[in-house]
Amino acid sequence: MKLTLKTLAEKLGLTYSGKADISLDHICAIENLDDGGVAFVNSPQELSDLPTPTGVFDSRQKSIENISVQMDAAIIVSQKIDSPSLNLIYSDDPLKDHIEATRLLYDPPDQSGAIHPDASIGKSVLIGKHVTIDARAVIYDHVTIGDHTIIRAGVVVMENSSIGKNNILYPNVTIRENCHIGNQVIIHPGAVIGADGFGYYQREGINLKIPQIGGVILGDDVEIGAGTTIDRSRFNKTIIGKGCKLDNLIHIAHNVELGDHSLIAAQSGIAGSVKTGHHLMMGGQSGIRDNLKIGDGVTLFARTLITSKTNDHEVVAGMPSRPIKIWRQIQALINSLDNLFERVKQLEKKFRHVE
Repeated sequence: MKLTLKTLAEKLGLTYSGKADISLDHICAIENLDDGGVAFVNSPQELSDLPTPTGVFDSRQKSIENISVQMDAAIIVSQKIDSPSLNLIYSDDPLKDHIEATRLLYDPPDQSGAIHPDASIGKSVLIGKHVTIDARAVIYDHVTIGDHTIIRAGVVVMENSSIGKNNILYPNVTIRENCHIGNQVIIHPGAVIGADGFGYYQREGINLKIPQIGGVILGDDVEIGAGTTIDRSRFNKTIIGKGCKLDNLIHIAHNVELGDHSLIAAQSGIAGSVKTGHHLMMGGQSGIRDNLKIGDGVTLFARTLITSKTNDHEVVAGMPSRPIKIWRQIQALINSLDNLFERVKQLEKKFRHVE
């Protein structure tokens, strides 16, 4: 979509300066700004990344002097930035408004509101208004799909599951039976919601399966990355709280209750029956051992393994996890082990000589 500088600023509810009629059609970073582009900066210093700046800016006065960029592009800036030679949109939160500009300039996912004739729809399926279901999607019996939801090709939704409003399920997503998806949920390709939990017991040396008869609940405004798996519970529900964002290739085991607005980076895992507080943050390749209670606002550095319960707002790192201050002290000691080892050798040699 193309919008003039004036129209884009008006749609954002913001003021602007510069050439009102320039045509804007894409979003970019400040260092890649080109004709038709919209970038953002928070501080005058960031304008030094402009592709072809001439002149200098005075960072002490937070003003820009003699910058001349020969392109029809716009920059969303904080209120403290001004330049007569640039096309600017003024914002109290440039990042937020840059994201909103993205929504205005780019068309939303195709939503025909049609059910493709090659889709397979089971018995007693309740489909809301303007629902899009692509070819080769399979909807089992007794499924409910809310208004304005998009079901892409190859998606499978099994019996007695429900999908809320304004969701998008990308190709080859699998929703097993008795799972419930909230509203404004995004599930990326290849994710599996509701696979059996890893439940077994041994008798006479033989692994015997424990039936996993529960389900999964995804709250509103949840996003699930490609290839991520969330297991069904043994007999209750695995719960992903509202606003949670899960990266690609994450595993959430059975009976987990993930607190609202958690952020989990790729290749991380949470073992069975963990209960976390809100705003958990997990760096890449991190993990939490089974049957633990994790406090609110806990942060794990990358490759951290939590093996015991935590208090609220702890920041931990390492395997097993330790408070970040202690972990850094340990890392500093590890980096000096060569010198320490050499000193010990010299001391041993000295004492042997004395003896």
